[in-house]
Amino acid sequence: MPDRAPAAPAVPAVPSLQPTRDPRVTLDDLLEVVLNKGAVLHLDLIIAVADIPLIGVNVRAAIAGMETMLEYGMLRQWDEATRAWAERSGSRGLELRDGERLITRMFGGHRLTGEVYSGWRPGSVHLTDRRLVVLRREPREVLWEAELAELESAALETERAVGGEDRTRLRLRLRDGGEALLSAAEPERLHRELLEQTPGAKALAAADGGGGGTAGPAGKDGHEGHLWYHEPRRGGAMW
Repeated sequence: MPDRAPAAPAVPAVPSLQPTRDPRVTLDDLLEVVLNKGAVLHLDLIIAVADIPLIGVNVRAAIAGMETMLEYGMLRQWDEATRAWAERSGSRGLELRDGERLITRMFGGHRLTGEVYSGWRPGSVHLTDRRLVVLRREPREVLWEAELAELESAALETERAVGGEDRTRLRLRLRDGGEALLSAAEPERLHRELLEQTPGAKALAAADGGGGGTAGPAGKDGHEGHLWYHEPRRGGAMW
């Protein structure tokens, strides 16, 4: 009986390929990597019909968030053009002087006080590095204007509006003794940026109800309460 051939030595099992990163990634993780680090695509695509190549596409693209793009020097011209357009559009109706730069623009108004008429005149508040302007576009009129160098103090104060709600106003005092009360869509931000542009101005403590409200100069003798009105109607009067 012939001897059996010796058995071949056992070959150690080769471990399968394993991913070096956590495979349980989500779409949020992918977007975070693309936006923060970016991705560069070099793609050659051939479109064929019946094994006949008809269209060739060569793609070289970079995908990343805007901050990453600007950090690596991409889209600089677009960014500069966009910022210039925003600055020009923000100064709509306001003619800037040579070298003057617009800081912020927001909706607001100026409180006109006089013997004949007193009330709010709505417009837009323009803060530049040289002056503060309240402008009305239609019909065009500069409602109030002051140089930042003439500003002595700025303070936020709260007053009661006609509807009963509390509104934050910006009270300004000038070095020549003039005074103005302004409203703004974001009075706190306007107050902060105004003081940043005018280091010599004093930031006074916020006043509460010092303006007497928009309904009229009530002053310290004003009163607040509830009342009923007897309204005559066709079907009978009612309170």
